[in-house]
Amino acid sequence: MRKLIFTAMLFISMGTMAFAQQDSTKKARKTPEERAQHATDALDKKLSLTADQKTKIYAINLDGIKKAKGKHVKGQKPDMAAMKAAMEERDVQISSVLNEGQRKSYDEIKAKRAESFKKHGKKGNRKKSEPEKV
Repeated sequence: MRKLIFTAMLFISMGTMAFAQQDSTKKARKTPEERAQHATDALDKKLSLTADQKTKIYAINLDGIKKAKGKHVKGQKPDMAAMKAAMEERDVQISSVLNEGQRKSYDEIKAKRAESFKKHGKKGNRKKSEPEKV
């Protein structure tokens, strides 16, 4: 009886380890080029960019992502002021590439993104006296 229980536990643990290894491979990080392309494609879909605008915005996104990656140190909190300044600089550069109609749409997108961030901020930012919303 003991051997049967031991064998069953062994098979269950082996199955669990196999699933754990499969999940870790699914979360492969994208390269900076892939991330920049994704961001550029998202803007192209929303703003109908020209080919010239797409190449310029891709370069801006790639440069910003590489700079952010170079400043990130594993195990330390990111410098939020520097990140915010870099995002604002990137937004100014992107706005300079867009025409007037696209710039208005881009400003609306940024406003929605800021509103969403405030609405869905981190749970740790809640006041302790404030009850948790479910």
